[in-house]
Amino acid sequence: MPPSSKHGSPILYKAGQPIIALRNFKLGEPGRDDGHREEFLQRLVHERPDVIPMEEIEPAFRPLISVCTELVTQAGSIDNVWVTPHGGLILGECKLIRNPQSRREVVAQVLDYARAVKGWHFEDLEAAVRNARKEPSFSLWALVKDQTDLDEELFVDAVTRRLRSGRFMLLVISDGIHEGVEALAGYLQLHAGVHAGLALLDLSLWEGIDGGILVVPRIPLRTVLIERGIVVTDGTGTRIDPPSTAGNAGFDSPRRVTASEPEFYAQLDQHQPGQAEGLRAFLTSLKPLGIEPEFARSLSLRWQSGKGATLSAGTIEPTGSIWLLKAVTDARLAGSEPAAQKYLAAVARLAGGSVKRYDTGSVDARGADGRSLRISALTEHAAEWRDAIADFVKDIA
Repeated sequence: MPPSSKHGSPILYKAGQPIIALRNFKLGEPGRDDGHREEFLQRLVHERPDVIPMEEIEPAFRPLISVCTELVTQAGSIDNVWVTPHGGLILGECKLIRNPQSRREVVAQVLDYARAVKGWHFEDLEAAVRNARKEPSFSLWALVKDQTDLDEELFVDAVTRRLRSGRFMLLVISDGIHEGVEALAGYLQLHAGVHAGLALLDLSLWEGIDGGILVVPRIPLRTVLIERGIVVTDGTGTRIDPPSTAGNAGFDSPRRVTASEPEFYAQLDQHQPGQAEGLRAFLTSLKPLGIEPEFARSLSLRWQSGKGATLSAGTIEPTGSIWLLKAVTDARLAGSEPAAQKYLAAVARLAGGSVKRYDTGSVDARGADGRSLRISALTEHAAEWRDAIADFVKDIA
């Protein structure tokens, strides 16, 4: 179903001038000999990576920094490669998808690319990028250093870890991903490759503005992120693990895992080595309390009140900082601010810190040094922190 029939046609309105209805078109359609095909999409998302709505796709993989196009591997050339300031790797394939067969082929192709890159060293990736860019002195670190809080050694280590484990984000980008696309989820399960997330992006194209093109990014209906098992390649071959049940011991249904979750843990280990394992165990202990971890760029500890409101027990940054300001705000809206004040005081005591009150009226807990709470100070008292959260949930209920 074309976007024009489902969402209506965009119009261009300017006061005092006729209203212009824009026309949806497809790259390479009959009668168009303008060279706008896959190369157009490839160039577009390289020059303007912000056209890709990563906030809606996988928030942990942003911002996107364009690395190169046509990265040569043993499986062929990868259309687009991006990196994040924390070493996340994103591989993109731009295709004109017109039928179910081409959908299956492009997914198989992008998985082949991921398998080909998995196991590379940092030096292998950088050498391939230099060839693709035709810049013998190009440096990945020089590309990202002004946008990251990592030093060069940590950045190189971050990229190396993702190459070694095959932990990538894969994007299939087209100007026509529509009906029947949900079947790709099952297809991914049958084609083993790497431990990766897969997302599909439709760039809807419209013309009628003085020869220009309006590009509207759209995540296909019902298929933002493929719900999938984890595809793992090791020295003995390839297997597909079922969706992760981490944090679900003793519960019937597995928790859906997006690519932002392992990316969050990877960043946490970069900033606070050894803390990821303790945090996983802590989240498992919160499950009976109804606390559900929500992974995006940061980790939110959320639960549903008896009245259906979504409340927070805190936010954990991938840097290891912990903020409880949202817990106070949500409790205040729920009419239970004293419960939040009690919770903050309890957590501050565990960390050897204090409760900080701002002139604006907001309140948060600080660590022993007067700065933000650090996860290392609280995972040492995980049981007590869990008890404080249990009391907080009970007091609000």
